Amino acid sequence: MKNEAVSSLPLRSLLKRIGLDEREAEVYLTLLSLKRARASDIAKASRQSRSHAYLILRDLQKKGLVSELEEEKILMFIAEPPQRLLSYLEDREQESRELQLLVEGALPLLSSLTAPYIGSPRVTVLKGLEGVKQTYRDILAQQFVGIYNPQTSYDSFGGNIVTRLFGDEVKLRGRDLHVDNDGSKRYIAEVKQHEEYEIRLLPRSVIFNTDTIVFGDSVALFAFDDEKTIVRIENKNLADAFRAWFEMLWGISRETKC
Repeated sequence: MKNEAVSSLPLRSLLKRIGLDEREAEVYLTLLSLKRARASDIAKASRQSRSHAYLILRDLQKKGLVSELEEEKILMFIAEPPQRLLSYLEDREQESRELQLLVEGALPLLSSLTAPYIGSPRVTVLKGLEGVKQTYRDILAQQFVGIYNPQTSYDSFGGNIVTRLFGDEVKLRGRDLHVDNDGSKRYIAEVKQHEEYEIRLLPRSVIFNTDTIVFGDSVALFAFDDEKTIVRIENKNLADAFRAWFEMLWGISRETKC
């Protein structure tokens, strides 16, 4: 019969979030409840084959969560104190920082391998909040121009999507054209002043429920349906065409202060 602690779903979910896979979490929790045990006993209690349990225990040893000792020529495994999970997290954070530096160093070389999309556009589709966050992370790294309906953002996310995702201190660098509605008034009242950010209100006859943002050689089209769909087009000619369209609308829009 499985130990009650081992079948605790919240604990297993937590362990998976910090980097253990499902089988590692199962074996680790089993060993915590057994204190110390042979690989065969751990395998039986966690419903793993002995060979799989042994390999998982070795992986947990590498993570610093399990140790071993020999008792009367029998190899026993011991769960390290749960506080070791914090050390494991610190090691992962350090590794992540080191990998980030390596990736940043490799970006020029990686970018040189990809030719600009002057001919056929590259079109990608992202979905959900993670897709929105990923796209906005790219947008906020540079100057942008956008045609935006804040009311849709408030309805879909319960607030301004940019500050909801990145906090109030996010820096905006660009220009936005807003649909003239209550959502825009609320947004303008809430948004912090930025030297490099301007907003104008579109004519009241212009109404839409999607957002279009141009940044670099890319255009992002946001449809706030149930799936939160983002279509991203990478092509310099198309990006320039959308910018020209934006500039035409900018010239007939009403100035405002934010």
